[in-house]
Amino acid sequence: MKNQQIARRSILVLLLLGLLGGCQPKEPPLSPAAAAFKKEIQDCLDRLCQGVIASILQQDVQALNETLKKIEPEALKLCRMCPFRIGILDKNGETLTIYPFNLEAMGNFSSYAVVAQTLKNQQINQQQLYLQDGSQIYVICIPLSQNRNLVGIMVLSLSAKDAQDRWGLTAKDFLDINFNIRR
Repeated sequence: MKNQQIARRSILVLLLLGLLGGCQPKEPPLSPAAAAFKKEIQDCLDRLCQGVIASILQQDVQALNETLKKIEPEALKLCRMCPFRIGILDKNGETLTIYPFNLEAMGNFSSYAVVAQTLKNQQINQQQLYLQDGSQIYVICIPLSQNRNLVGIMVLSLSAKDAQDRWGLTAKDFLDINFNIRR
């Protein structure tokens, strides 16, 4: 009787361990192009996200621009000739700055699905968008937090053509990446 109880408990513990191990988010196998792109983006983000939070909290756009000018070339050295545009949004989705600067890209982007999703779930999200001329761009929204409080969003964008030319990245490859899972 006692051996049966021990056996049942052991089976229950093994089942629970199996369930817990199976609940971890898993990324499907990535294509070589997607894996290379993800690695370079994560290396760049580690450098880019540091240093901008204080300026966002102070709503100091001039300091934010200076910080981006200083960090961006160093951070993107890894991404040899990366064709990124960097946007910084406040916690409401309002553009604080774009680097390199582009007045036409300023505005409130909280109604964009990818920005709204990032504001809501405070995770990295990406989306493929189309410009008026029909060209495609890839957008990655990275939540910026201090003490677990969202202070803003960093938005990286690049043209689909540049991503294809540089990494061989297709739209499917881009959308398959989960930037919230570190490799």
